[in-house]
Amino acid sequence: MKYKKIFFSYSRTDTDFAVKLASDLKKDGYDVWNDQEDIRAGSEWDMEIEKALTTCDCIVFIQSDKSAASTNVLDEVYYALEENKTVIPVIINESKAPFRIKRLQHISFINDYEEGLKNLKDNLSGAALPELNDESFEKKPLSNIISSKYLIGLLVLIIIVSGLFYFMRPGTGNNNNKAGEPVITNEDFTGSWVLANMDPNMTETKGYLKIEDAGNGKLNIKTSVQFYFKRTNDTAYLEVFNTFAQCNGCMLMDEITLTDQQVDVGAHRYITLKENEPGKGKTGDTVLNAGLNKAVRAVVTLHLTKENVFIKITAADSTDASYGITIPPFAYTFFFKKDN
Repeated sequence: MKYKKIFFSYSRTDTDFAVKLASDLKKDGYDVWNDQEDIRAGSEWDMEIEKALTTCDCIVFIQSDKSAASTNVLDEVYYALEENKTVIPVIINESKAPFRIKRLQHISFINDYEEGLKNLKDNLSGAALPELNDESFEKKPLSNIISSKYLIGLLVLIIIVSGLFYFMRPGTGNNNNKAGEPVITNEDFTGSWVLANMDPNMTETKGYLKIEDAGNGKLNIKTSVQFYFKRTNDTAYLEVFNTFAQCNGCMLMDEITLTDQQVDVGAHRYITLKENEPGKGKTGDTVLNAGLNKAVRAVVTLHLTKENVFIKITAADSTDASYGITIPPFAYTFFFKKDN
């Protein structure tokens, strides 16, 4: 059994499903932990959850429209990811996966519970997928085999043509520069870079960019930037911006999209009473003082030229956060200089 001790992370609205799934797994000898059944009265809730997260072999994230929007549930999942725990999303209704989770292999329970349970048990036990053998291949009709060969040949031809088109387009690689423009090579950019400035201007900016030669004309790229928004007198305001992004085995181009990324915006909201309200407090009392952290869908691109190395982070759409805060569309540019 590959994963023996399993932690369940889920929304309270999905308790019935969580209890049923836990019961079915326990029948097969799995040690399933969920807070509804495993936290004794009088125990410190947060401490018990952290202890269970630390000692589990993997975490099953029961993904629904409610859990995908729950800060408490996502805190558990993100903590597990940061601790290099295996996270298995189990989808129980149509819902939008959080950005950091959507690239994980998931198991669907939407249409067939029993099939989903079988797939989950296979995943937890580490069972390998069945492989085709010679016997199973020989039982295929000859027409299917011929069609497969033609299909494979067509796919190979498409890949070759796409590759030629890719390498012939302007700005791709280091041998396709436009007439009169300097050739750029991996050696021009490999090394460590530090954040020089950004546009628009913000406070307490920091960041780094690391570019490594991965061989065969490719690059490994890793970057992180952070800044604090300029304070306003509003009762709800954006507070801090954090981005981590990377790309392994990227081809050298003048514009590289970093696909593995985490973009988060922190905000703050407080409410003070304008006049005495029975049961709430007196004038001037703070009745809400809360911070939040929201993952934002954005595009991160690295731009490489002889004159400038900079990263652009853009979001075309606004994002709704908690406490009535909306994160508007944004475009931030971070300029780097070589760390000599």
